[in-house]
Amino acid sequence: MTNLNTIRIVVLGGSRCGKTAVTVRYLTKRYIGEYSSTTDFLYRTNVTFDNVTTQLEILDTCKCTINGCLYDHFRWGEAFVVVYSVTSQHSFREAQDLLEKLNSLKLPSYYTTLLLGNKRDLDHSRQVCVDEGQELSLRYGSQFYEVSAAENYVGVMLSFQSLLRDARSVQLLRTLPIRRKLGVNSVSKVLGTIFGKNNGNKANRKKRPSLSI
Repeated sequence: MTNLNTIRIVVLGGSRCGKTAVTVRYLTKRYIGEYSSTTDFLYRTNVTFDNVTTQLEILDTCKCTINGCLYDHFRWGEAFVVVYSVTSQHSFREAQDLLEKLNSLKLPSYYTTLLLGNKRDLDHSRQVCVDEGQELSLRYGSQFYEVSAAENYVGVMLSFQSLLRDARSVQLLRTLPIRRKLGVNSVSKVLGTIFGKNNGNKANRKKRPSLSI
């Protein structure tokens, strides 16, 4: 069984969007109610999938991070989960702001991002439609999933696994000489450049599948 280096994941988002619920659901399969925290929390664990064992460090950030030490977290992380609640346009705007700051501050580093819409079980209170999340993810070259941390472990697990697959690709790309020739900042753009899938023409750009699970 192959072992790779540690992958450092930062979980970001506004208050009451379910960052901690999503993180704990992924790590333990259990659901916990939302709560406010004034400190960041670092989890360390090993996960195995696709016949590969990966060491993870997951930083669950507090709300104050948005206006606080983002730069340090951006420098530390190599994969980022940006969470919003589908029941809150405000949290969606905060997610957009985080993706924009990440895009600006991480250049020209390689990294990967996952835009995660949480609370899809509360569809009756939905304020953010699936298409809005998908369009935002396309704008920043991010993966996109909608999940319910409250109802479904599988959806959260699959979204994190997809992020980890991209993060592994980033680690491999860092070892290739071609990385010096690519003016891209996310793994989706890197892979698109390599395989000719991103020609910069919005009219010809296909939407990534939007997954609500």
